[in-house]
Amino acid sequence: MSMRIKTELLAHAALAFATLSPAAALAEDAPKPAEETGIVGAIKAGKPLIDVRYRFEWVDNSALAENAYANTIRTRLGYETGEFLNFKVLVEFENVASIGDDHFNSTTNGKPQFPVIADPDATEINRAQVTFTGIEKTPITIGRQAYNLGNQRFVGTVDFRQNQQTFDAARLSSTFIDGLSVDYLYISRVHRIFGDDHALGEFDSDSHVVSATYDAKKLGKISGYGLLLDFEEAPALSSRTFGARYENSLVLDADAEIKAGIVLEYASQQDYAANPFDYSEDYLHGEGALSAQGATLRLGYEQLGGDGVIGFSTPLATLHKFQGFADVFLTTPVNGIEDIYATVQYDWKDGPFGAGLNLFATYHDFRTENGGADLGEEFDAGVAVKVRKNWSAELKGAAYNGTPTLADRNIIWASLRFQY
Repeated sequence: MSMRIKTELLAHAALAFATLSPAAALAEDAPKPAEETGIVGAIKAGKPLIDVRYRFEWVDNSALAENAYANTIRTRLGYETGEFLNFKVLVEFENVASIGDDHFNSTTNGKPQFPVIADPDATEINRAQVTFTGIEKTPITIGRQAYNLGNQRFVGTVDFRQNQQTFDAARLSSTFIDGLSVDYLYISRVHRIFGDDHALGEFDSDSHVVSATYDAKKLGKISGYGLLLDFEEAPALSSRTFGARYENSLVLDADAEIKAGIVLEYASQQDYAANPFDYSEDYLHGEGALSAQGATLRLGYEQLGGDGVIGFSTPLATLHKFQGFADVFLTTPVNGIEDIYATVQYDWKDGPFGAGLNLFATYHDFRTENGGADLGEEFDAGVAVKVRKNWSAELKGAAYNGTPTLADRNIIWASLRFQY
């Protein structure tokens, strides 16, 4: 037998022995190290959460002799793990601190002689949640969490203010059916922007929020929602609301990037649970938009009803997004409110900082829904810039021209934010 053949036979025998040996079998079947597959691996696969925002705010309210100004910084630090046995965990802490003298009414610092700037000092657990991902396209999240319903008109995190609104809640959301998303949220406690030191900083809740959205592509997107809100500390804000929203956009000229958009929305609200008022009010919203090469014009009408005793309420909304930045109408007037508005906006995607520049201005005309009485007018304007990946800055202002019973207000904000 030739030397070459002997060598090949020996090699094959050695390979067979190695394959059949217990040591080799154990080595092949041995689990990966814990740092790759276990809890340690899930932690290593996670991501840190960092969100720091400095803001200067100045307020002039004609009903008060003193102006207000505040320098505040909001810091959020957290961590979200990777998945382990179809679970992942997120924990986030939040601190809001005033820099320098408190020359403003934070709502908890005992300085009512100044206009309100609702950013009180606070240190708290902002989010602490566990998410189960074992059902396809249907995550279930339990714990303290952030939640936004659609455009945040009815439920939102109020992220404009330094202390975010979060919820002790259980949430199930699903996109299992193509084009359809459904969402259910049970809320046991609301952690509001005013913090733990405020008398109404938290609401004990027995509330339900359900929504469904179907994307029909070119035919538009339609959403339906229902809210059963029950608050122990504020029974007059308990309500039952059902509504529907339709929105669509149409490309008129692809080469010129000309698009038209439409939004139509209706909701009906009644008293619920221990609310001492017996009422039924409606919500209407319509908006048309035309955009071309980054420039957009929006014309809209929004109405919240009122019967002279109580108005349509949205206590969990991100209210700063609606009816003017001056926040005059955080509570709907008892005779309701109509807001006719026009917005111009320009998005400069390749701006001077390379990450986008947004210019915007809006005019509002306010009247009561019941009786048509004048509620004043407001002009808002601002600029927001995205600086690279993690940095952003914003400068904006609001000028509200009131009535004999509603004070004039002028407000300026300047902020710098880092997110990771």
